[in-house]
Order: sequence, then structure tokens, then C-alpha cells
Amino acid sequence: MIKKGSKVKLRPDVLQRHARSVPAHAGYTKEQFEWRDTLRKLRGKTGTVTRTFPSSSHVNVKFGKTLIGIGKSQLVEV
Repeated sequence: MIKKGSKVKLRPDVLQRHARSVPAHAGYTKEQFEWRDTLRKLRGKTGTVTRTFPSSSHVNVKFGKTLIGIGKSQLVEV
């Protein structure tokens, strides 16, 4: 179970999941391109959960100096 202090990595298919979340007819926005690039840089790295949000399935994860908010379903514990 992912909780504050857990060591996590991004799922191996996180980029494919992100691509599927963008409607084909809409195309990528600048923010979506930036998010994709951030995910690509963090793939394979280990991060630490710094905050959980009980009312949703999201958490904050710190990868070195980079802090991101992401859904728990996009993470695996290490």
C-alpha cells in the first residue's frame, strides 16, 4: 500500500497511459508535452511519497529535486 514515506517508481507503461489520456482529435497541449517530458525523465528513478490525499487517489512524490503530483495507479512500490 502506497503511503507517506513509501519508495516508488513510475509504472513501466506510464507514457502509454498518458498518451491514451489525450483525445486523438484534440492533440497535445504545451502542458501535456511538458508533462510527458517530465515523466520520461523520471522513468526508472526511485522517488519518495511526501504527501497523500485521502479524498482522492493522488500523492506527491519527490524524485531528487523534482516534486510531482500523480495518481497512485501510475506508481509501483520498490
